[in-house]
Amino acid sequence: MLASSFAAPRSITMAVKPIIMQAPTTSVASTAEIVRSIGDYGFDPLKLGTDETFTAFREAEIKHGRLAMLAAVAWPLQEILHPILVDQLRTSIPGVRDVLAETNGFSPSLLNGGLLQFDVAPTLMLAVFMGSVLELKDLKVRQAKGLAWNEYENNVLPGDLNFDPLNIAKNLPRDDKIDFLEKELLNGRLAMIAITAYVAEEVAFGVPVIQFTPDLFQPLIFANDFRAFMDGAFGMASMDGSVNGVAF
Repeated sequence: MLASSFAAPRSITMAVKPIIMQAPTTSVASTAEIVRSIGDYGFDPLKLGTDETFTAFREAEIKHGRLAMLAAVAWPLQEILHPILVDQLRTSIPGVRDVLAETNGFSPSLLNGGLLQFDVAPTLMLAVFMGSVLELKDLKVRQAKGLAWNEYENNVLPGDLNFDPLNIAKNLPRDDKIDFLEKELLNGRLAMIAITAYVAEEVAFGVPVIQFTPDLFQPLIFANDFRAFMDGAFGMASMDGSVNGVAF
């Protein structure tokens, strides 16, 4: 008789170590770091951009840059368009005064005394009023957050007034918005240099900007070089397919 024995299977207990999936760690720059990187070319010989003063100075730089961009366009346009508008108004309204006549064609400024004219006062007062309203609104917002009058938050974008009616930068991706802010800052710096050059040129040479560099402010169709080029191009037009100079 064959005896066969079957051993009962032993229970095997396996310890399974749980696997924890960890998301890859990525370093996301904070708003303060992004703001510090915009327009930073490492040029600060006077060491003005400290952690305590950077945000306030950046706010001031953006505000001055925006005003300078407006002024860089308005300054030459005033010298170009103002005499034309005055001549048009004089045909229908007698006694219209030309404020540029008092400054010999220069845009009114503090150096040429143009801003001291009575006719300029209403426009100057309106500009000061509009600027004061914006500053007062910003001051009240910061006061509600417990900040001093010259204290700014480090985690917000300087110069952000929540004014973007055309939605130009509102829905931009993060990288595109940073690039947009970089361009605004650089154009503002260039405009501040341009305004300084306007003033220095008019004081040094005594000539309005549009007369000192007429090629920059003259329409292309009135430029002598362009007119000569067009005359030469049309003068060389072929007369093939014509009889006695008459095209057919």
